[in-house]
Amino acid sequence: MTDRPILRFQEPRASERRKGRPRNLPRAAGPGRNVQQNRYRATFERLSAALAARDPVSVLRSDPAGISPERALVFVTAGGIQSFSRAARSIGLEVFSETDLGSLDDIPEGFTPPLGANELPQTLYATLPTIDVLQRLLRLWSAYQGGEAAPYGLKPWWDAFDLLLDLRIWGPEDRLSASAREEIALLLPDDDDEHVFLELEIWPSSSTYNRAIWREETTRRVAELQGLVVDQSSISELGFFYEALLVSLPCSAVRDMLDNPSRVGGLAVLDGVQFVLPQTIAQAPPGEIEAAPAEHGDIDAINEGAPIRVALLDGTPMAGHEALDGGVVIEDVNDLVRFSQIESRYHATSMASLILRGDLNADSFPLNDSRILSVPVLIDSEGGAGSPQNRLFVDLIHTTLVQLFTQEPPLAQDVFVVNFSIGVVNMNFAGRMSALARLLDWWACREGVLFVISAGNVDSNLDLLGTRAIDFEDTDEGSQRRIVRDAARASSHVRTLLSPAEAVNSLTIGALSKDAVPNRPHPTARIFSLNSDDENIPQISSALGLGLNRSVKPDILEIGGRQEFSVWPAGDNSRLSVVTDGYRTGLTTASPRGGERGTQKVRGTSPAAALTTRSILLAGEALSAEGGPYEGLDLPRKTMALLGKALAVNSARWPAEAVDLFEAEKLLLGGNSHQRARENACKHFGYGPITSNMMFESPENGVTLVGTGTIRKDQSLVFNFPLPPSLSGERVPRSMRVTIAWFSPTNPARAQYRLASLEAVAAPGVDEDELEHWGLNLKSDGPDANLVKRGSVWSRRLVNRTASTPEYDGAFNIPICVQCRDAANGGLSPDDDIEFALVVTLEVEAEVQYDIHNEVEQKLRLRLNPAG
Repeated sequence: MTDRPILRFQEPRASERRKGRPRNLPRAAGPGRNVQQNRYRATFERLSAALAARDPVSVLRSDPAGISPERALVFVTAGGIQSFSRAARSIGLEVFSETDLGSLDDIPEGFTPPLGANELPQTLYATLPTIDVLQRLLRLWSAYQGGEAAPYGLKPWWDAFDLLLDLRIWGPEDRLSASAREEIALLLPDDDDEHVFLELEIWPSSSTYNRAIWREETTRRVAELQGLVVDQSSISELGFFYEALLVSLPCSAVRDMLDNPSRVGGLAVLDGVQFVLPQTIAQAPPGEIEAAPAEHGDIDAINEGAPIRVALLDGTPMAGHEALDGGVVIEDVNDLVRFSQIESRYHATSMASLILRGDLNADSFPLNDSRILSVPVLIDSEGGAGSPQNRLFVDLIHTTLVQLFTQEPPLAQDVFVVNFSIGVVNMNFAGRMSALARLLDWWACREGVLFVISAGNVDSNLDLLGTRAIDFEDTDEGSQRRIVRDAARASSHVRTLLSPAEAVNSLTIGALSKDAVPNRPHPTARIFSLNSDDENIPQISSALGLGLNRSVKPDILEIGGRQEFSVWPAGDNSRLSVVTDGYRTGLTTASPRGGERGTQKVRGTSPAAALTTRSILLAGEALSAEGGPYEGLDLPRKTMALLGKALAVNSARWPAEAVDLFEAEKLLLGGNSHQRARENACKHFGYGPITSNMMFESPENGVTLVGTGTIRKDQSLVFNFPLPPSLSGERVPRSMRVTIAWFSPTNPARAQYRLASLEAVAAPGVDEDELEHWGLNLKSDGPDANLVKRGSVWSRRLVNRTASTPEYDGAFNIPICVQCRDAANGGLSPDDDIEFALVVTLEVEAEVQYDIHNEVEQKLRLRLNPAG
């Protein structure tokens, strides 16, 4: 039991939602209906003629590139159209996806970008028309061109016609993106008769019939190309659809598709195919070649009767190792253990070791009230762990989660956190959510389980352009850091998050270059480190954010082992490569080699995610332990998951190194670049490194309160934070961190994929000037107000280092109002219950003679028991 336990809010009270000022966002303007009529006259005249024919379906389908029933139709508009999806559904048009495209700097004649902008934003709507819908669409176009007023509810169609940039079918350039072509090309063998594995994602229609027709047509086309269907998946759940084929095709057929995607008879022209992708292969890096010498002493036994609270999706761990014995239960639901080489079970063994005991060289005490359920989803081999080549990985994960959480009886009844320290090979986030990330978001919202995901490691070398290796060696550490930072910025577009780290409802973990091994010069020349022991610098190889719609990603950072690197000449430039082996640095974990006490050193975002999972489990233990805020209570899974998520982010702080990066970015970008500079800092640091002890107890000069609630669209709840009497009238520097975590419903058919947005504001009727004394409206050090509104965590640390605290009586509270809004213009149902967790930390940043924690605790007790 800690001396400074986290406390619990009293139950919140309902309140009216505080309405902000209406925002009239600048919009793009179109060229007018006369110009648009000239642009699209031929398209609609052909459509009109076909619909007037005796057999319009046959006429329409006779043109392989023309508008046709059940053929995906794409509208590209200048900027988003509010309520377009709703208006489309009103005429029976199914909208599959709404995607923000890159902005145009070459603006078409007649179009005007939004006020103050130099580029024209674009939004793509992918739809599926029927013959009836095409007839309605033609009538709407005719009415628009005739100058008629838009019918009630259909004004978005008039906006779409005004701003229409393109109207076409979904074509080969959509199905087979440039990045997918590059990745597939790398897979091609020299022998044209050898086979290549590809994934074909079918349009995720809610119509089971349509999906079946498209799947059958795609299967026939694969057979015509002398290919085979290796695996297939059909997931049809409320809120999540996935239809895909894993196919094996001759190299010659794949090469022909890459050279000529529009060829009639090829896969890239199939109406039912949404995307042609390289196979999704999940991986974990290999372990050390030899076992490290054991560095730990005797270790305490694990409580074998503890409940199973965490699931590890990885390879197969060496459960009989001394550090893991009794703490890991393996459920081989996918029949993969028999394929994993025992001596190669590095990754899962080290992840389990870190979750159960942390760094064996630093603490090694076991979890007291949690054990691990290990479900292998990778096959361990000498070259590392990888997913089965004959399975669709999305389907493998889905069927695994079904058995964990929804089968009867579920395997993981008490599990509230899933450790996912694996990523998909070469699938870097580039703005489009992967099917795997969407799946994890859906499961998180449905079952209330927290996925802790590693951000991913970038293995490619970093080119230091304009810097010779000898010059790099001779310069000081600060200059070396600037050179590396500039190189990372220049290549940031290829060093992005590795799928599924972009998942909105997850916690995505980046890695700090830090461990328990003292930093000392490497004995080998040209081996360097960028930071000292007390500095907080992200690993060079830690993948960079931001996430979807420029949300904060990675969410937080954790220790991932101090990273060393070598620099080699490359003409007038030089090349930096990360040192991936050796025992000088890293976190000490159990190893499958070296017997029951064998150890290895690990580095990267995988161990950082495992350590974060451990901290969340320890925080969960403290919540219901003696003296904890929920002492003796058996909290539901979702409540535990949300509290763990909120406590982790609430404990994070931007270190001095993040502030320095922000200031450097401002200088580099110049002008009015405050927000962009802060975003660039967030790409590396997110909300900052976590302070794990602040997840279990209140700070030394402060107090932390937690609470939970359930809210709906346009509702709000007010939590009263009782102020300590001793601070009344004092001039004391102080800070308050307010964090809200929730699992948002999602809709992949919308550009605003995340539907629910929560935030903390001053309660209605409260004078905001009064709250300024407490920093609630003052400048934040960390992600700014715009950044924190884009994910499924809202967290701000607000600092007041100058103003005096106003005088107040003992009954004064800070009312913290949590409110919910629809983030997707009608996407969030008013019947959706959004459960959330709130964590608030008040901290005095100076030595004081009074105990804030004790005063707040006493006030809470008096309110709970007023007669006392």
